[in-house]
Amino acid sequence: MLSSIHNSEGRSHLGVELLMRTIHRSISMIIVSCLVTISIYTTVSATPLPFAVPKDAPEPDRPAFRAERGAVPDCTTAPTLTITPTYTDTLSGDTTAAPSLVDGYDCVAWQETGPEAVYLLDVVQDLNLHVRLDTDVDLDLFLLTDCDSDSCAAWHASEFLVSLPARDDPYVLVVDGYMGAEGPFDLQLMGYGAGPGDDVCASATPVGCSESPLDYPGNLYELPNRLLSDDCASFLEWGGEQWFAVTLTDSASVTAAISEHLFDAALWLYDDCGDDAECVAFADEDSAEETETISFRNLSGVTHTYYLAVDAFREIESLSSGSFVLTFTCTGQFVANERKSLGDMKAMFR
Repeated sequence: MLSSIHNSEGRSHLGVELLMRTIHRSISMIIVSCLVTISIYTTVSATPLPFAVPKDAPEPDRPAFRAERGAVPDCTTAPTLTITPTYTDTLSGDTTAAPSLVDGYDCVAWQETGPEAVYLLDVVQDLNLHVRLDTDVDLDLFLLTDCDSDSCAAWHASEFLVSLPARDDPYVLVVDGYMGAEGPFDLQLMGYGAGPGDDVCASATPVGCSESPLDYPGNLYELPNRLLSDDCASFLEWGGEQWFAVTLTDSASVTAAISEHLFDAALWLYDDCGDDAECVAFADEDSAEETETISFRNLSGVTHTYYLAVDAFREIESLSSGSFVLTFTCTGQFVANERKSLGDMKAMFR
C-alpha cells in the first residue's frame, strides 16, 4: 500500500515536471518566434547607401515633425533615366501644382509637405552619382531605394554623391518642398565610375618607402578632378588630385602625411584602379591647413602596389596655393639583400 502511494506521488511529481518542461519549451519557442519576427521587420527598413555631402553645408535647423509613415510618391508617371558612369545631364523642372503625396521621410525629422517631382533611375552598373539641385525656393533632395518614403537612403538640401550598386529595380529620386515650398528648379546629374580610372594607375608617380621619412613635393594646380567622392568618404572633394604609387611587401605598413600646404586637403588610398578598386583608407579634417595623415598595413599576403591621391576640398586657384609636401614612412618593409659579383667581393678585401 505504501509502495502504491509512493508510486502515485512519483507519477504526480513526474507529471508536474513534464508540464513545467512543456510550458518552458513553449515560452522559449514564443520568444524565439518573436525575435525572428523582430529581426525580419528590422531588416525590412532601407539600409542607407554610402553618400557624401559638402562639408560646409550643415544640416538645416528645422523643428521635428511626425509625418505619416510609408507614403508613396507618384512613381507611375515618373520619367526613367538610364544612369551610366559617363552620364551627365541637367534637367529643368517645376514642382508647382504637382502631386503632394509625401509629408515626410524616415531619414529626416521635419516635414516635406510641398509637392514632389519624381524620377526613376535605372542603374545596371555599379557607379557613383552626383546630384546637385539649384533653386530659389526651399526644395530638398531625397533618394529612395523603393517607391516608399520609408526607404530613404540619401538626402541633402542642395547636393550629394551616392554610391549606387547595380540592380534590376530602379532607384527613386525625389525633389520635395519643406513646409509646402514649391517652384522651379534645375537638377544636375553626373555619373562617375566606382574608384579611380585605369589611367590613374598608369600615370601615378612611384615612390620609395623606408623607415626613414621620404618627402615628395607636389602641386594640385590645374590637375584634373578624377575623384569627387567614394563610399569611404563623408565629404565631396572638388579639387584635382595628384597620384602616387607605393609598393608594400606582405605585412608592411605605410604612413603618409601631407604638410606645407595652404588648401583644405584630403588623402585617399586605393588597392587598385578601375571598377574593382577599393578605397582602403581616407582622411579629411574639418579645416584648411590641417596635417592629414593615413596609415595602412598590407595584409594581402603578397607584395602589392597601392595608389594614393592628394586631393582638395575646393578647386585650386593658383600655382602658389596648390603646393604641398607628402611624406611616406614604412615599417616592416622587406627588401631583398643586394647581390654582389665575385669581383666586387674580392675588391672588398684588397
